[in-house]
Amino acid sequence: MSGSYDDSMIDVSSDSFWEVGNYKRTVKRVDDGNRLCNDLMNCLHERARIEKSYAQQLTEWSKRWRQLIEKGPQYGTLERAWGALCTEAEKVSELHMEVKAALMGEDFEKLKNWQRDAFHKQMIGGFKETKEAEDCFRKAQKPWAKKLKEVDTTKKTYHTACKEEKLATSRENNSKLENNNNPELQKKLQDKVEKCEQEVQKSKERYEKSLEELDKVTPQYMENMEQVFEQWQQFEDKRLCFFKELLLEVKQHLDLSTNHKFQTVYHTLEDTISAADAEEDLKWFRSNHGPGMPMNWPQFENVDRSKSRFHKRRSIVDWSIDLNRSLSRREKKKPTDGVTLMGISQTGEQQAKSSSSLTVPASTAPAGSNPFEDDEDGEEEEEATVEERTLDNGSPLLVKKEEGKIASSMEKTQDWSDEETGGNPFSTDTNGDGNPFEEEPTSPLVSVPVRALYDYEGQEQDELSFKAGEEFIKVGNEDDQGWCKGRLKGGQVGLYPANYVEDIQ
Repeated sequence: MSGSYDDSMIDVSSDSFWEVGNYKRTVKRVDDGNRLCNDLMNCLHERARIEKSYAQQLTEWSKRWRQLIEKGPQYGTLERAWGALCTEAEKVSELHMEVKAALMGEDFEKLKNWQRDAFHKQMIGGFKETKEAEDCFRKAQKPWAKKLKEVDTTKKTYHTACKEEKLATSRENNSKLENNNNPELQKKLQDKVEKCEQEVQKSKERYEKSLEELDKVTPQYMENMEQVFEQWQQFEDKRLCFFKELLLEVKQHLDLSTNHKFQTVYHTLEDTISAADAEEDLKWFRSNHGPGMPMNWPQFENVDRSKSRFHKRRSIVDWSIDLNRSLSRREKKKPTDGVTLMGISQTGEQQAKSSSSLTVPASTAPAGSNPFEDDEDGEEEEEATVEERTLDNGSPLLVKKEEGKIASSMEKTQDWSDEETGGNPFSTDTNGDGNPFEEEPTSPLVSVPVRALYDYEGQEQDELSFKAGEEFIKVGNEDDQGWCKGRLKGGQVGLYPANYVEDIQ
């Protein structure tokens, strides 16, 4: 009996579903299902942000590099092939924005709506489904739990009786070993043992009876628990199947390899790159920047001497008007009252030696008026105030009368020499191919700090050389050919390609 008692007192903890209260794990699964819906929505939302960010980065990359390619030295079909990479980035960016829209507009909303329909919040907190599962399991387990409690009580009583019986027997045996001759004590010990044995027998019968009653209700208990559990298994099955279906839709939205638009983008990119033709590009460069360019070769230009005196006069006047305009734009010295030198007609060696003239107009027109408007009255007035004279060397000279005063052209022009070529607007450049009547373009003075994006080695003496990351000052705006003027920290001033630098903010 003692051996069976010791074995029965071992507390073996069980994690079985059938134990009282262990159904709570199934109830908790209902709350976990709602939490998993929130987690999946957060997952989709975060992926949508990544898709949007990637699309924006592709667009910015495409825009920046398209500008660099267009301003760079690459040309022809290879330029189009290079630019096709930017086009691919723009198209792929649009596709990733579509992925972002599908994740948030379809998948996220579908999951959100399913969660709202599957889990109903209570006013006092928690979900209606959780409370329903708790109540169903508790109701199914209540009769069996009550019988189990009785079994535990009778079991405890039986084990206590066994312990008392064992203690009484031990005392009686010890008394016999001590040869105690006290008959009354021996009688008491013997009666105690008999009484304990009777108590053990009674508690054992009650214990066995409670176990029999528990065994009777166990089948019904198991059936009820199975029914409740199966109910919430079906509830969980709906969630699992929905999640699987939703994840397959997410995969379909993310998998651009199955999107015909995505495939078209790369087919187009491959075709554009394959269409690049080095021979065609070389021919284009030869025709536009090489020996294939047309040239207005110098030819002998004959002078038509059959024109009347009147036509000669008019051409000289027109030339003088253009000359005065040019001088006005260059802001020459303020004229004084006197004679305006309108033009000099020279031929041969005299024309080659004379390369400048002096204009001293006396203007009385109001501020803001145009003294060179080509109206008919102005032309007649111009012709009426022009007089032709002849210099000592035989060259004809046309002068303009103002306020009845005529100054000799010889007094105004006798000092035409090389000493004034620095301020002479009609002097040609050293190569002799400049236009003395064409106004030089002026660029506004700027002073902008810039930073080099790439290394550049100057190819000509008037070009700057710098390394990537070097900072210097831009002192001139970009011209039509994509060049700017800059000044290095050492003071060197020269030209550089505008797309090799960026402004420092």
